[in-house]
Amino acid sequence: MDQGKAAHSVPPIFVILPDAQEVRGRLHARRQVKDGWLYQVGILVWQNGTYGLAEPAEQRVWVSPAHARPVPGVSYEHVPTHRLSGTDTPSQKHPPAWTLQYLPHRPGHPGATLLHVIGCTPSDRTLTREEALAALRQPRAAACIECDAARSLPPEQRQTDQNRQTQQQRDDESRQDTNPSETPP
Repeated sequence: MDQGKAAHSVPPIFVILPDAQEVRGRLHARRQVKDGWLYQVGILVWQNGTYGLAEPAEQRVWVSPAHARPVPGVSYEHVPTHRLSGTDTPSQKHPPAWTLQYLPHRPGHPGATLLHVIGCTPSDRTLTREEALAALRQPRAAACIECDAARSLPPEQRQTDQNRQTQQQRDDESRQDTNPSETPP
């Protein structure tokens, strides 16, 4: 039964199969590699079980961002994330690109926008540097602290963004303190 409980805490993600079918799976982990990110996804398939009866089993595999798509409104912030060490930084022949994650408005909690380095959170669209900077200038926008998106921005933008991040973190903590039973989806 513990496996069932653990599986429910893993967020859903759409997985694109080799024949272009799209199925709902679960995102178990993310791993940064020299050329971007990989996602460990799991999908349920049938396997031969006891007495020749079919029973469900999860098949896990690492896929590129091209084979995974986020489920709208789902947060991936608690997915285990494995980054390269400082000596294994991503190749500079691939300039950084960014994606946006829209956090929906909930009663008493305004919506927000998080800027990510590509691969941190699955996304359908990448942004140029100019689009990323423009997005960060919008109200309730900040760079993700998990992928350290601010580090890939110009120094003058980093300071502005770090101030905004700190304020949003304080806001989030105060909301959790005032209503701990209300958790984001």
